[in-house]
Amino acid sequence: MQQGYAERRQVPGDLVSRKMNGFLSRIISLVLVFLMLILAPLLYSYCVTEMENRRQLLNEVTSFLDVVTDKKSITNDDMNEFYMKTASYGMVLDVQISRLVKTATLESDGNVNVTYIAADDISLLNQKDVVQIKLTEKSESAYQKILNIFIGVDDENYSLTMAEMVH
Repeated sequence: MQQGYAERRQVPGDLVSRKMNGFLSRIISLVLVFLMLILAPLLYSYCVTEMENRRQLLNEVTSFLDVVTDKKSITNDDMNEFYMKTASYGMVLDVQISRLVKTATLESDGNVNVTYIAADDISLLNQKDVVQIKLTEKSESAYQKILNIFIGVDDENYSLTMAEMVH
């Protein structure tokens, strides 16, 4: 009996090992709780907000292109209103509106080459002109920062280019 009792008795190294396992499991549990209860809902919330903003920007650009191409002119009030609408979604955007004019050139072999050239004056639009809008995000959003810091995903800044021909 005495010999079996000595074998079951814990040695100090075994006791330290058990305490370390308990300590490490607590640390890992705290990290997992932080990830699941704080970081995941925060990331999801930012993701949903950013995707909704991108969808709303797409709708604003489409609406602006429809209005401008139907009335065949772009006024300063139209541009200011569009700039205000795009800025209202909380993203720092570079907005470029350009008018592309159809130009045909005759090549030496008799073929006609049709290209579109950017015009300086965008206020008056002719039929078959193309209005192009380019949105480029200039700063990193909270969603992109969290993705980059915690997960290591480097998401590119938002960019949207749309064009419509004047009827």
